[in-house]
Amino acid sequence: MAGIISIHVFFLWRVRDRIARGDPDFTVFYTAGKILREGRGAQLYQSNEQLAVQGEFARNSDIRRGPLPYIHPPFEALFFLPLTFLSYSRAFLAWNLINLAILFGVSRLLKNSLLSLASIPVWQMVLLGLAFFPVFANFHQGQDAILLLLVVTLSFRALDRDADLLAGCWLGFGLFKYHLILPLALVLTIWRGRRFMLGFAASGSAAVLISLGLVGWKGVLDYPAYAWRVVSQPAFGGIPSGQLPSLFGLVAGWPFAQKIGSAVPVVVAAGSAVLLMIVASLRKCARDEALFRLCFAGAVMTALLVGLSTNSYDLSLLVVPLAVIVNCRFERTLDGKSLIAPAIPLLISPLWFLLWMRWQRINLMALFLLWWLFVLIAEVRRLQCLKEQPLPQSSLIANA
Repeated sequence: MAGIISIHVFFLWRVRDRIARGDPDFTVFYTAGKILREGRGAQLYQSNEQLAVQGEFARNSDIRRGPLPYIHPPFEALFFLPLTFLSYSRAFLAWNLINLAILFGVSRLLKNSLLSLASIPVWQMVLLGLAFFPVFANFHQGQDAILLLLVVTLSFRALDRDADLLAGCWLGFGLFKYHLILPLALVLTIWRGRRFMLGFAASGSAAVLISLGLVGWKGVLDYPAYAWRVVSQPAFGGIPSGQLPSLFGLVAGWPFAQKIGSAVPVVVAAGSAVLLMIVASLRKCARDEALFRLCFAGAVMTALLVGLSTNSYDLSLLVVPLAVIVNCRFERTLDGKSLIAPAIPLLISPLWFLLWMRWQRINLMALFLLWWLFVLIAEVRRLQCLKEQPLPQSSLIANA
């Protein structure tokens, strides 16, 4: 852990100049916040407006010839509006300090929910999180996936206490990353039913209304086409598919994918539908109090795999499945070794750096995530079968 954190700190030190010149993704949040602060919400998704704002604080970037596009829903920009009263560098630092505080909060919430982790100090859990490459990527890029981790953790805690309506409300606040939240919400709605769906619809509707008030009807209606253009074309700011650790990246992130063209979306859509159906079929297991946590872990993994533009920092959500599996291992309620083994490559930061900076093949991480998901599903089904098996006659006599 100490060695990996040292690598992360060294990398941040080496790229400090690039951070100061506005290269990280935090630029888009700062830009969106400034546009809202100046009362120009209707121009939030206009490229020329974004370029003009970024030119005020990111003038020396040598890796961009256009604006770094803001493609998240309008309501999220409100989170960053207060930070625009600071200079860009100070705002970047302030946002990372906020992320660190959120990481402490997530660690505390998980300790309170997973009793086998109670003996681990919060600061040690935070250090473990900082040693996880996707969490580190949030601090490097100034991203918002740690905020989403908080939302998902709060929803998990509510579901664990059978507070389905509250869980839906919490998850609805995570729609600033709808490509991950909508698949997760779909699975959880199938599992938990009407009360969860009502909570999700309530907070989701509030987010839509806030967005409408910020950018108007035209901005809301133009947003889907704008977002699709960006994520589907690297020339407009989208991430190359080879850098996406998702099912889409695994299929589309190769030279041969360009030759089969339109078949790629079909293959990805079919694969995503199959994964969602497999996990949704765990409904009976998810209603079992002893198996729900493992099922939730599987639902989070599935959402990450089927998300169209899942990035490396989005895998910060795997903190919840990791905590759940370690807790179960401590409780000796499952075969922890087989469930931890697929996660080991995801925990090795040097492998991430090689796949990211040398080979540009982060999409290969999706293989380990798929392996991990199917091992988890097999373990859930095994435990369910064991619970459904009738006791031997000798055991019944002994119990009597």
